[in-house]
Amino acid sequence: MRRYFRMILLAGLIAMMAFAFAACGGSGTDEKSTTESQKSTEQTEATEETTTEAADDYDIMKGSKLEANGSELLLYGNDFLLIMPNNDDWSYEQTSPTTLTIYDKDSREDGFGGELVTIMAFDPSDKSYEDFPDYAVAGTGQNVNKTFIALFPSDAQFDPNDSEDEAEYMELFNHVKKISEGAADSPFQTADSN
Repeated sequence: MRRYFRMILLAGLIAMMAFAFAACGGSGTDEKSTTESQKSTEQTEATEETTTEAADDYDIMKGSKLEANGSELLLYGNDFLLIMPNNDDWSYEQTSPTTLTIYDKDSREDGFGGELVTIMAFDPSDKSYEDFPDYAVAGTGQNVNKTFIALFPSDAQFDPNDSEDEAEYMELFNHVKKISEGAADSPFQTADSN
């Protein structure tokens, strides 16, 4: 009887182990392929993250420099050139990795903003700039795969009660307002400009 009881107990134990083994995924081969599948998915996600980060690593002023050329001052950015008057009336600041603002120094110091133009770099598929009130496509930087947009201010950026400040601002503004892709007198150029 004891022997019969042990056999039933052993058979039950074997049955429970077989059931547990089947519930855990069966053979070691399935477990191995599941692990490999998870690794493959993780590698794909890591590659996508790295690619996204690489695409988002663009810096509009990477490698920037200023170079005097007679009456012109050449501002080189990441895959573009902006030609400005060679004077101390204007300056620039990078406000984000993809944004550069050119401004009139006196108007800014007087508290009126002084913004002349903001150059923004967009991915070619991003057309959100079309919602801006006053912009021009400045050029295409094919080396960095960016579309450059010139965004112009829609409000007064100078002291309207100071005619000298207004004249200085408007001279600079009229210069940057020529920015437009394909325009012969555009002060903004890329390697792909004509």
